[in-house]
This record gives sequence, C-alpha cells and structure tokens, in this order.
Amino acid sequence: MGIYLLGAFKMINLIVADDHDVIREALCEMLRSTGKYNIAGQANDGEKLLNLLDTLEPDLVIMDVSMPKLDGIAALRKLKEEGAPCQPPILVLSACEEHKSVKAALSAGAKGYIPKNASFEELEFAITSILEGKTYLSPSVTASLMSESASQNEVDNPLSVLTKRELEILKYLADGYKNRTISKLLHISIRTVDTHRSNILKKLKLHTNAELAKLAMAHGLISV
Repeated sequence: MGIYLLGAFKMINLIVADDHDVIREALCEMLRSTGKYNIAGQANDGEKLLNLLDTLEPDLVIMDVSMPKLDGIAALRKLKEEGAPCQPPILVLSACEEHKSVKAALSAGAKGYIPKNASFEELEFAITSILEGKTYLSPSVTASLMSESASQNEVDNPLSVLTKRELEILKYLADGYKNRTISKLLHISIRTVDTHRSNILKKLKLHTNAELAKLAMAHGLISV
C-alpha cells in the first residue's frame, strides 16, 4: 500500500466514502489538518468506492454504511468475494449503531466500526489500531452488542450487571488504556472514570485490570 512522504513523515493514505457531501468534506478537512493523513480519494456511493479501489491503493478506507447504488455492507461483501488486488482495511463510520448492522459489517470484512458521534480522538485511535493489525470497535458499539447478548442470556453473562457506560469503560480498561486517556476519549473527568472503574470491579467481584481484561476477552468484548 502506498505511503505519501512529506519530509521525514510518512502520511497515511485514506479514501473516505460517504454520501453526505458536507460531512465527508468536513471529515476530510479535519484529517488533512493534522498533517498525518493524505486523502487519496473520495466517494459518495459504494460503486464509486469500488471504482477508486481499481486504481488507488490506500492504507485504509473510512466508509459509511448507508450509501446509494451500493451500500457499505454490499461493497464490503463484493470486495471480499471478488478478491480484488487492493483490499485495504475498512473502518466503518456510521450513524447506525444497531447490533445487526455492526455484525453484518464485521462479517463482511470490516476491521473497525465507530459511530459518527465519536470524538476525533477516537477516530484517530481507531485508524492507528487497525493499521497495527487490530480490530477496533467503539466502546459504545461494543456495549450495544454486549447489551443485546446479555438480554438474550443474562444468566450466563456476568457483564449483564453493567450499565452501557460501564461497558464502554470496561472495554477501554481491558484494552489497556489509562484512566487519563479514557477521560479524554469520553469527555469525562478522571475522577468519574475512577468511580466507574471501582463500581465495575465491585459488581464483577474482581480486583485488577488484568482480571477485567481476562473476563472481557472471555465474553468477546475484546480480542487478542
């Protein structure tokens, strides 16, 4: 995959696909302004995205799910089925956080999923994580998945006792994020993070972040 060089820095080549022109342009401008990202191409539907991938080799694609002609899920499936020469990792950035949409995107090959109301800091975390070979799910998205799972089988899922916010913070803690970083990502005070952490440990009858990580992994909240 191509890397655009600027001085001593290696810029990350991105394609951004979203049918809302104002949102897409604003996102591209925010990414450019950091000096770390080069917008190699833009698309407003799934077909144009696939056409771009015939000629461009981005490091990562940021894509909405709801697009005309060919939606995001269909575009992901087509890329996976056809085995296109260029298959960059896909980060879904969508207003839809329903568990069905998230599961469909991951099943079709997406490497990450975050909501459009996520902070720009989280978007950058997601990009970095995916480029390091990880799968990134926003804590709010994961919380939705876990809440769905918990409602189906509360007896066997100890995480069902946690609130959505506690599930978000649990995921960050299990992923190794420090309290200060979590506070910035969620726009809450460090003291609030500390309080949530204490409540999580108490509810789950655990004592350390390592124990939290082990439990989170066992129940699919994070992966290795």
